[in-house]
Amino acid sequence: MTPPVLEVRNLVTHFRSVERGKTIKAVDGVSLHLNAGEIVGLIGESGCGKSTLSRSIVGLATPNAGQIILDGTDLSTLKGGALRKARSAIQYVFQDPYSSLNNRQTIGEALEEALVIAGLPAARRSARIAELLDHVGLPAAIAPRYGRELSGGQRQRVAIARALAMNPRVLIADEPVSALDLSVRAQVMNLFFDLSRDLGVACLLVAHDLALVRQAASRNYVMYLGKIVEEGTSAQLYGDPRHPYSRALLASAPSPDPVAERARPRVPLTGEIPSPTNPPSGCRFRTRCPVVQEACAAILPPPVEVAPGHRAACLFVSAG
Repeated sequence: MTPPVLEVRNLVTHFRSVERGKTIKAVDGVSLHLNAGEIVGLIGESGCGKSTLSRSIVGLATPNAGQIILDGTDLSTLKGGALRKARSAIQYVFQDPYSSLNNRQTIGEALEEALVIAGLPAARRSARIAELLDHVGLPAAIAPRYGRELSGGQRQRVAIARALAMNPRVLIADEPVSALDLSVRAQVMNLFFDLSRDLGVACLLVAHDLALVRQAASRNYVMYLGKIVEEGTSAQLYGDPRHPYSRALLASAPSPDPVAERARPRVPLTGEIPSPTNPPSGCRFRTRCPVVQEACAAILPPPVEVAPGHRAACLFVSAG
């Protein structure tokens, strides 16, 4: 079996709040993996830790514990130039294409800056810029223009081209189409499909749009209050969700079919999302869970394999 291109083991990222004097447990023991050429979804409510997890993987946040293993190498064992080289293989596409590009740079300058960091000789940069723009469906003639002159979809394509300039093995896309018009979302998502298929790039797709993730991702992780509560293929997760939170999350997504929408089962959740500074004991979802039992307060549920590749962290989930 081919090893994953990226593996995250028991990652912990906590922040100290100076104002409140408390520790924010944003990511608290998360494990996941990505295979080459695979699009994997990471879903959950706002504040569950998805973005912090993503930023920890790419190096924009510093983990307190755990391992990030890229092509078999634990990044925590690297320093200096070796670490920078390894980090360049993991690139990030930000949510807002209007703030992720420097409006004082032309598109060509933004891409050339990445190529300089990648160590590409000056004589080859112009051709490489044209190649990168072609990869994302943009003409080379756009290079002298500024980001402020482009549409949101074009800017996001430029951001993806800039990430590709580093020849990444892994691409982390944090809500990459949420700021775009519906008319261009499909075009940008098709670009991710092409990159995973043609270049073998592994992509972690962080999104709130469950329909989008269902269409794009082959596997999914569901995150709640700093922990992964369920993982499985799209067919498993969307066809047979096992964790109560996954069921509630999927039940909240409206159906475009009015008949199906009226017949859709409701999964009521009570209470507010707990604070990550003081998460509940035992199962973190127990304060909102519709099927909570006494044992849920005392035991942190381990992931249970309910089917090959399908795991749910619930005390009362069963195989099959």
